[in-house]
Amino acid sequence: MVNKKLYYLGVVLCIMLIFSSCVRMKDTVYLQGDIAKKLDEVSGRAKMAYHVKVGDLLFIRVTSAYDAQSIAFLDAGGSTEVPNALSASLMGHRVGIDGCIDFPFCGKIHVAGLLLSEVEKKVEIAVSKFVKESNVSVKLLNDIITILGEVKTPGRFPLNSEEINLLEAIAFAGDLTDFANRKRVRLIRNDDRITPQMIIIDLTDEKILFSPYFYLKAGDIIYVEPKRSKLFSLSSMPVSLFTSIVSLGLMLYMIATSF
Repeated sequence: MVNKKLYYLGVVLCIMLIFSSCVRMKDTVYLQGDIAKKLDEVSGRAKMAYHVKVGDLLFIRVTSAYDAQSIAFLDAGGSTEVPNALSASLMGHRVGIDGCIDFPFCGKIHVAGLLLSEVEKKVEIAVSKFVKESNVSVKLLNDIITILGEVKTPGRFPLNSEEINLLEAIAFAGDLTDFANRKRVRLIRNDDRITPQMIIIDLTDEKILFSPYFYLKAGDIIYVEPKRSKLFSLSSMPVSLFTSIVSLGLMLYMIATSF
């Protein structure tokens, strides 16, 4: 009788330990509320041509085979390679609140609302006063996208292209973990810097390829929700909790067998 009582007491204590240490799903998910929209509630084309906006960082390289001396004065160097993330903010040209960049010797050039190809032509016209037969290359150097949640290496990643898509961004973060909820990936976007949008994306649905949110923009935040099963997984259980449960079980077993 005593052994049975100790056995049942041990079972009850173990259950109490497990459930007292569990965290509710509601306490682990970010950005709770009802403002997020599902992908099928929004409309738009899969891929839209990128238009330069206020705050963008542009890499502009001017080259000429006939006027290398003038190129040096424009601080254009001779390379057509995009600088790394560390030097991008120093070598890039930030689009000001007035929609203009301040280019050496040429002064302010309005670029907001233009395609990158249109910016190239506009800068080429401006520098033609100083450089003979110039060629202009413009690349987008917008600073970062942020990826967090159930990915292997969350963090902030440089966005050095206007055509980075959602799947490529997840690859930056080392892919999703086993506990990632692939049906609830949140994309937070703030196009006008006033009112952010939050879209819930189902990565298991191939229709995301035709979504206006498949291609990312500068400043986008991706948050991958955890599955409910993570809360009950042994691999996610703290080691101290697991050892405590095992120790308690052994102690109760020794007490029960000693009678």
